[in-house]
Amino acid sequence: MNRTMRVERFSVSGVRPGEIVVATGTTHPERGTVGSPAAPLLAAALGRGEPDPGGRRIRLHPMDATAEASGAGDAVLVMVSYLELDGRAVGLGAAAHADDRAAVDICTEVVAQWAGLLRSRRLLVAAPEPDCAGARAGVEATLRAAREARRDVPVYVYGRPVAAVDRIARLTEAGVAFADDLDAAPDSGVVVFPPHGVPLPVRAEAAARGLGVVDTTCPLAALAHRDVEAYAHRGDTVVLMTGARDTAGECVSVSQAPESVLTMRDAAQASDLQRFGVDPERLSLVVQTGISVDDAAGMITALRERYPRVRGQHYDALCYAATDRAAAVRSVAEAVDLTLVLGAADDPDAGHLEAEAAAGGRAVRRLAAAGDLTAAWLTGVNAIGVVPARSAPGALMPQVLDALAGLGPLSVTNREVRTGPRPGVDGAAPGLPALPGGTVVDA
Repeated sequence: MNRTMRVERFSVSGVRPGEIVVATGTTHPERGTVGSPAAPLLAAALGRGEPDPGGRRIRLHPMDATAEASGAGDAVLVMVSYLELDGRAVGLGAAAHADDRAAVDICTEVVAQWAGLLRSRRLLVAAPEPDCAGARAGVEATLRAAREARRDVPVYVYGRPVAAVDRIARLTEAGVAFADDLDAAPDSGVVVFPPHGVPLPVRAEAAARGLGVVDTTCPLAALAHRDVEAYAHRGDTVVLMTGARDTAGECVSVSQAPESVLTMRDAAQASDLQRFGVDPERLSLVVQTGISVDDAAGMITALRERYPRVRGQHYDALCYAATDRAAAVRSVAEAVDLTLVLGAADDPDAGHLEAEAAAGGRAVRRLAAAGDLTAAWLTGVNAIGVVPARSAPGALMPQVLDALAGLGPLSVTNREVRTGPRPGVDGAAPGLPALPGGTVVDA
């Protein structure tokens, strides 16, 4: 790529005084069509004042560097271009009116800055599907319910599913509403129980009112709920391991036997249980779905050291979705120079992914839009990791990949971690649910 790189100036038309035009593509006198997928990055940088455009309007538009080859144009285009392996020309360019020498200098500076970043790169996408199998199945079941319901029958989801923003948008587009209590649903309505389940009083109220119910509770979540109820019924105090983050299903699990459940968020809390007067001979543990099994393992060890007689779930009943996602993020972050977490600034899921990626000590940045990517972040970067959070719109990933592909040849690969049954084991352990096809529900 470096041997085909050119930084050039052309006389062009179509740029008004008081503006800078970033080329979305250029017709080059020798190279023909020069694509500019990274043009939005230049425009965003100028919009942030990198360098300061001095109040000039920033406009994106294709440019023609051939019509004014004689030098008769009234504007100056500064551009860099190179050839891909297949011969396609790619580049970047910005133009200003010839009489505005300061603007021409700005174009020269911004193009030189980004031209210095052009190189081939590796890009690893970690856990490209942010939703677990239960969340995906729950959304599809809800959509089916909306399609099958009569026009005059509203469909409500109790609470809000934990799912990617695009999946939530599909539900809204299908006419599905969300309600925090059943009062919002008329007696003729259909209520969907989300994958993380609903508290027992909500189930009882829905049954008493005769509401149509579509239960999309994940099998592993339902199993955890049943375990809480069963352990409490035999007279045990149930330690519910929830981890540091609140999970959507936590209150659902507690509701199975609220007078018998104690929540545990970290290993240090094992020593605090004695103040609740727990009987060491009648103590059980349940791991809340949605938390990392690695996080739960430390809590289980601490609890067993203090209470050796504690009983708990079969390990095949644990959900590995969060564990696998975190492992994929850490694996990618350790292999790259920069990890980009795609998601909203106020998204807890994106914040959690950032923390996982930063654990290895490498650079981590959050992107809510492709234009947030700065030249400073990419300086000296040869390998980039990308992690989509649930708040990232589906269009954001291809936008980021396109923009980065405009800064040099890009090799893109996915990296996932999937925990499944041990080879030679067919189906789940006795009493445990299985996904369609007989796959053990532990991933």
